[in-house]
Formats: sequence, C-alpha cells, structure tokens
Amino acid sequence: MLVLRLPLRLAARATPSHAPVATPIVAASLSATRSYRTKADDSISPEKSTTPKKKAASVPKKLSKEAAAKATYKLLSPEEKTIISVQAREAKKKDQIKLLKAQALTPPNYRQLNIWSVYIKENTKTVGGPVSESSKILAQRFKDISSTEREHLNHLANQHNAKSLREFQEWLNRHTPAQIFEANAARARLRRLLVDSKLKYSAIKDERLVKRPLSSYLQYHTERLASGDFRGVSTPVASKDIAREFKALSASERKTYEDRAAKDVERYNREHLEVYGFERPVSTNPHKEHLADLDAGMAASP
Repeated sequence: MLVLRLPLRLAARATPSHAPVATPIVAASLSATRSYRTKADDSISPEKSTTPKKKAASVPKKLSKEAAAKATYKLLSPEEKTIISVQAREAKKKDQIKLLKAQALTPPNYRQLNIWSVYIKENTKTVGGPVSESSKILAQRFKDISSTEREHLNHLANQHNAKSLREFQEWLNRHTPAQIFEANAARARLRRLLVDSKLKYSAIKDERLVKRPLSSYLQYHTERLASGDFRGVSTPVASKDIAREFKALSASERKTYEDRAAKDVERYNREHLEVYGFERPVSTNPHKEHLADLDAGMAASP
C-alpha cells in the first residue's frame, strides 16, 4: 500500500475553507460555557448548598445594656455602690416630687386682709428707714387715725377680700371634689417630703369635701370641749386633761364612743362614694391612717 506523504503546506491547503479554526481565545470561551451549563443543570452543587443558614438569635439592645450594666456594677467597690444607690434614691424622689406638684394644683392666692394690713400696704412708702423702725412709726400713726380714714380702710379691706374670695371660688368650681381630694392628698405627701421648703402646700379648703371620720378618742375630745368645762383653759392643757380622762374610762363607758366612731366611719364611706365617685381606699397600716388624720387637721394624740 502506498502512503502519500504530502508536504505540510499542501495539507493545510487541502482543508476546506468553511471549517472553524479553534483559536486560543475561542477555546477558552467554549470551556467556560461548558462549565457554566454543567453547574446550571445540576440542582444542588456538591460544594455549596442552597439551603439558607439560620441566623443567631439577636439579643435586644436594652437587655444587652442591662447585662453589661449589671456586670459593671458587680465590679464596683461597696463605697461606689452606696453612692450609686443614694443617687438613684434622690432621682426617684425628685421624679416623685415633680409628679406630686402637678397633682397638687395651684389655686389663686386667697388671703383675707384686715384694716391694719391695708394701712401698712397704703403707707409703707411714706416712711423711710429700717423696717423695724418704720413699723413702730406706722403703728403709732395707726392709733391716731380718724373715723373717716378707718371707714375708708374697712372699705378697701372688704373690697379686696370680696375679690379674693370670688376668684378663689371661681377657680374651685372649675374642679371636681375628687380633684380637690387628690390634690390635698398630694399636698400632704409634699409636706412630708419637703419639710424645709418655703412652700407649705397647705390643704385646699373646700366645703364640698367629705369630713373625715372621728376616732373614739376624738369623739370624746370633741364632746368634752363642747361641754364648756374647759372654758378659759388653753388648748394644750385641756387636751392633756381630756386624754387622762379618756384613759380612765371603763370599757362600757368607752364603748359608747367606739360605737359613735363606727357609725361615723359608715357615714364617711357612704359619702366618700357619693361625692368622689370611688370607694374609700382601705389602709392596712394604722400609723399611716393616723398620719392622714394629722394632715387633715382632724387628729390629736391622746
């Protein structure tokens, strides 16, 4: 068999002109395409999974901050912990006072003047010098005022008092008895928290408020003062004598006043619901109940 060996140039010419020539760039593109098709046809790649990974549970920022604060607090010294505790109590007290002041309401300045107060107000600028000296001079002049001037001062005092009372009553009528009751409760707490304050936060007077019930001792105390036996005796001395008398009462004699006190409590509970719209809070602490009586000006210690 004869094997024809053609030269290399002739072999290249023998190749058809329409056949594609695989250049290096085309070969690389074909290889990348085959690789992409192979991965697209497979549903799951053996190397990477399409299943989404579970994220770690996120801790709320507030809880993480609290945990960090607790951890830091454990590292503090006892002195530093004491300082922080004191600061926390003071901040809590400050917030409490702010809330109570809002509940305490602000009534108009209700003040009844007499003719001496009006005279001082009208004539203070006419006298110079220290207050102590000017007060003595005005007191001497006040003794020598004429009846006409006294009548004029009475007119000014009555005019001021009527206006002051009218403004206070108008303000009072804009609030319900329940609001005044809550305001007086807030004022009582402020008096205990702000002992050294210039603002005294006295109770707001309102005839619509329900009168607090009297204890058995106060029932006896009121009866003895009304008897007239202590006329001309100072109140502190009379109270001490009445307290001794109450302690000396027999059980049957004391029961009379205990029954009165029980009926008075029933009256107070009934009127409390009618006037304020809610039942009287029941106190489990007799000491707090006594403090409430003191704040209302209704209690006297035997």
